[in-house]
Order: sequence, then structure tokens, then C-alpha cells
Amino acid sequence: MKKSLIALAVLATTGAAFAQSNVTLYGRIDASVGSNRLNGVSTTQLFSGNLTSTRWGLRGTEDLGGGLKAIFGLEQGFDASTGTQAAGSAFDRQSIVGLSGGFGTVKLGRHDTSFDDIRDLSLSSNLWDSEFSPTKIAYTAGVADYSSRSSNQIRYESPSLGGLTFGIGHGLDEDATVKADLTSYNLRYRAGALDVGIGFQDQKANNREYTTIAGAYNFGVARLSAGFNRAEVNGGAEADGYTIGVNVPMNAFDFSVGYAYSKAKNAGATTAKGSAFAAGVTYAMSKRTKLYGGYLDGEVENGAGVTTTDRRLYSIGVRHDF
Repeated sequence: MKKSLIALAVLATTGAAFAQSNVTLYGRIDASVGSNRLNGVSTTQLFSGNLTSTRWGLRGTEDLGGGLKAIFGLEQGFDASTGTQAAGSAFDRQSIVGLSGGFGTVKLGRHDTSFDDIRDLSLSSNLWDSEFSPTKIAYTAGVADYSSRSSNQIRYESPSLGGLTFGIGHGLDEDATVKADLTSYNLRYRAGALDVGIGFQDQKANNREYTTIAGAYNFGVARLSAGFNRAEVNGGAEADGYTIGVNVPMNAFDFSVGYAYSKAKNAGATTAKGSAFAAGVTYAMSKRTKLYGGYLDGEVENGAGVTTTDRRLYSIGVRHDF
């Protein structure tokens, strides 16, 4: 009898603890069949994550009172075609803990950079910021593209001040012998159908700096996004890129086309050019399941006009959210 009473007391206590917390299991599984041709070599593949990266995760909050909340997030990418972990780390996509309140949000751990939020905005209607997005090819001309995530990061996100927000993140290198930290900033304004922002990122590990300006507008009958991106190697090459995309919803369908262009220079001389076009469509079978098809075609040339990268990608597939 005493054991039963103790068990009931434990269950009651546990139930009270869970009532104050909120933990969610979520994820996306994305698989498609198609072809990837790179520099003249074609392979037929079962792809994972062409529309959005396949992943699963846990996120949660605990109400600490007075408007203050504890938060956490864990997210792991994996390959839907094989079931294998996508990267070496267990939670390579996200691993954070932090606090949120009227002052904003502080996150500690591995997370997207503040710069990445604005780069994502520039592709929000440009093939849905997917593997089909034309920047995947065009922005590789001359200077390698940015790091979208940073480990050992301290990140702050402000509350909205009349639609205006700002963010800052700093990833510690934790090595006294090298200078390899990463710092990023963003400033963003959202009002109704309008969403615009600017971002900056300094990557000490490879002496690169990135600046991006992006905007998106929802016209109702169509959604438009566009962006400018500058990549610079300290004391060396720089590349300017431009991209634009549009989405047109029609009942359960969502059609998208996009284009990107980039030119790199060093000491005033053109060293590389990149361009790409993409088109795709999704069909919502339900709120959580989509069928899709996409096509990407682009190339990169060196300063002499010789093609160094030529890629064509197409596939049809299904994505399910849970």
C-alpha cells in the first residue's frame, strides 16, 4: 500500500513538472528521384533533401515566470535514401540552450548565423531556398560561399521594435594558436507583406567577409524575393552576386522560377563568372505532405571564358513533415 502511494506521488510530481514544460518532436523526410550532371558526368540518383534538408529534432520551452522562458533545441540531419547521419556530429544542424523574454532571446551552442537569416530571405521565393536555388551554382564563382552555421556560438536576437529587429552572433574558435572565430550581424524590418534586411559575416578562419541585402514581398497572387551578395577575401578577390525569384500559388500548386548571377574580380581583373536558372513546382496533398519537381541549370567560367563547372539537376519527389 505504501509503495502504491509513493508511486502515485511520484507520478503526480512528474505530471506537474511536465505541465510547466513543452517539448516537441518534429522533422522532415524528403526523398526524390532524378539526375545530377556535373561537368559532363551524369548519375541517376535517389536524392535526400532536394526541396528541404531531411532532419529530425527536439525543441522545448519551460516557463520560468515573469515572462522568462528557458529554451532548447536539438536537430540532426540524415540521409533519407540510406538512413545514415548526414554529418559527423550528432546534432550538426542545431544544438542550443538559452533564455527568452522581453529582452529578446539568447542562444548558446551550434546554430545558424545571424547572416544566414538574411541570405535565406533572399531565396524565400527563389525555388524555396532549396537545392534547386540558382545561387547553389552562381555564387560559387571566384570566392567560396559562406558558412551557414557556427559552433561555440553566443547569439542574441532582439524583440521587434515596430517591426525592426536586429541580431548578433559570435562563434568562439577556442584555440589560442589561431584566429578562427566567426561574427555575424543582421538588421531586419517586417511590416505586413514587406520583409527586408541586411546582414554581415566575418569568418576569420579563411579571412573572408560577406555582406548581403535581401527583400521579399507578398503580392497575394505572387511572392517575390531578391538579394545582393558580396563575398570578399581580405586583401584579395571579391565577388558580387545578384538573385531574384518568384512564386505563384494556384490552389494546391506553387510554381517558382529563379535566376542568379555572380562575377568575381581580383585587382580589377575578372577572374570568374557564374550564372544559373531554376524552375520548380510543389503540390500540397495535405498540410504536411508535398509532391514536388525541380530543375536547375548553371555554369561557372574562369576569367578566360572557359567553363570550369557545369551542372544540371532535376528530380521529382515527396516531402513529409511530422
